[in-house]
Amino acid sequence: MKPSLKLTNAIHILIYIARADKQTSFSSKAIAESVNTNPSRIRALMADMQAASIIKREGDHFSRPILAKPAKDISMAAILKAVDPDSSVFPLDNKVNDDCPIAQQVNPVLSSYYEELDQNLLKKMAGISFEAILEDVNQKAGARLCCTGEVQNA
Repeated sequence: MKPSLKLTNAIHILIYIARADKQTSFSSKAIAESVNTNPSRIRALMADMQAASIIKREGDHFSRPILAKPAKDISMAAILKAVDPDSSVFPLDNKVNDDCPIAQQVNPVLSSYYEELDQNLLKKMAGISFEAILEDVNQKAGARLCCTGEVQNA
């Protein structure tokens, strides 16, 4: 089973929004080109993040998106919950043979282990701020590509 790229795409979008260069186009088409996906996927992920109060738009519907709160107050777990609330690192295989006594036990046994692992991962992700991610991006680039401070204004 292929893992979801929603979290990675959402973080990419947020980094794009946090750009220090405010002259860049912030249209879903421009962001989609950066993420290498289609604009409708970008709009859907942005709508999810807007509903979760991670981003907002100032002015009309087509205004530039901005972070709704300081980057230090946005956790990786919050981003994941916004765009992929039912995500699981270890999904169960629902196509097992129901007639097999082993197959009948695999999912019930693994589900408790997987749930514990998922909860531990979410706890770890809650401690990773978007600000830390932006700082790492800037450091890796060797330049200030992104604003890491307070809420940005359009």
